[in-house]
Amino acid sequence: MAKTFYGAVVLYLLLLMVPVKSEALIFSGEDFRGNDNVPGAMQDNLLQRSVNDLSNNGINYTETVTERYFVMAPLHPPPDQEDYDGSISNEKMLFSDGFKTLTQYDNDTNAVEAISAQLTFFSDTIKKRFNQWLVKGSKYLPLMKRILRRSNLPEELVYVPLIESGYNNLAKSPANAIGPWQFIASTARDYNLKVNYWVDERQDPIKSTFAASKYLRFLYNKFGSWDLALAAYNAGEVRIEKAMRMANTDSYWSLITTGLIAKETKLYVPRFLAAKEIAVEPERYGFYDIEYEKPLEYDIVVVEPPATLDFIAQSAGTTVEKIRELNPELKRWCLPPSALKYRLRLPLGTKDDFRLIYENTPEHQRYLMDKYQTKNGDSIRKISNRLNMPLDILAELNGKYANETLKEGTYVYLPPSDMRHRESSQSRATQTRHSTKSKQAKHQKRNDVKNKTVKHSDVKRNASKGKASRHKA
Repeated sequence: MAKTFYGAVVLYLLLLMVPVKSEALIFSGEDFRGNDNVPGAMQDNLLQRSVNDLSNNGINYTETVTERYFVMAPLHPPPDQEDYDGSISNEKMLFSDGFKTLTQYDNDTNAVEAISAQLTFFSDTIKKRFNQWLVKGSKYLPLMKRILRRSNLPEELVYVPLIESGYNNLAKSPANAIGPWQFIASTARDYNLKVNYWVDERQDPIKSTFAASKYLRFLYNKFGSWDLALAAYNAGEVRIEKAMRMANTDSYWSLITTGLIAKETKLYVPRFLAAKEIAVEPERYGFYDIEYEKPLEYDIVVVEPPATLDFIAQSAGTTVEKIRELNPELKRWCLPPSALKYRLRLPLGTKDDFRLIYENTPEHQRYLMDKYQTKNGDSIRKISNRLNMPLDILAELNGKYANETLKEGTYVYLPPSDMRHRESSQSRATQTRHSTKSKQAKHQKRNDVKNKTVKHSDVKRNASKGKASRHKA
């Protein structure tokens, strides 16, 4: 009995002496499947700090590759590689009936009048601009339609960006809705679009179409009709629900006769239906010889950042402008430096040569950075204030904490000076444009008031003259 007890004690002490790998505390079998149990703060730290940085803070890695598996963010798949859980393909085809044409609204006077007015607006008032939208959209329609089709949604929804943005990937509304589908940031994040300093995936026509498909499906399931779903896409589901309750109706066409929804929402569905009618049969509405663009084609490569867009363009034998056109979500001069992998689009037929160059070029040559040599007492926060750079970006570039004191004489990496100057110039130019517009608006308002005053004084003067002549007579 005593031997058994002492044996158990010895075994327990041996177990205490066996070192436990730190990886086991961070990387579990569930982590690799994406169901991690690690607190969000630790995930953020792992994402933004280098392996060397972590080893200095009590977490020792035996392999540098282990971090990659844990922090790699999910990549948006191209349209032909999307994963499905089977729920879409097995359900009834609730979404494939499409939309009514104008003639099918014959029994609804409100609908006919509203749609007809928008047909006139597009085919007459802004015909030239609408033609440009049709041309621009032709580049993206095949891919967008395929995504909608795979989501079991009506293909006609591809014309929502026609009235939202004219298929302009960089379109921005006064309410800060951005991209072809005009997502606000909060809704974009709800549907797995990244919006941060480095990227804005609302600007990507493919990634944003995946998100829009999910959102439109949600709205249709909620309201049971495409008219109401589109109204909610414009105004928000809460406002439409409230209006329906107050009007005691489930008909969008009844809602437009009330004062319960905004004018923009009253016009939205008729505008969409009119735009769809013209896009499907442009000649019928006077749009002849539209010079459609070639559908978007590209290669996809998955690369490990960092790399500047200049280097990427040179390696692909193209221009930075072309790389930005194919990857409009990229906001800065480089790929997001903290991403461990990035799905990049390249001009069709260039991926093999690009990969050969990219994979055989050292990291420091792909990603040229400026350096700042630290002084005594420097921290990332102090340097950020001194150089007027965003604090979180500077910390991310260097894998440091904001208030961490830096050893004197070490180097802190900065964005290339020409890029900082360019972004600063663009920011100043934007501010100048806004300021100029504001001044012009104020000046115009003063002129309007002045003109009204002059006209009013003329009227008074003429009136007094008339009175005088009549009096003389």
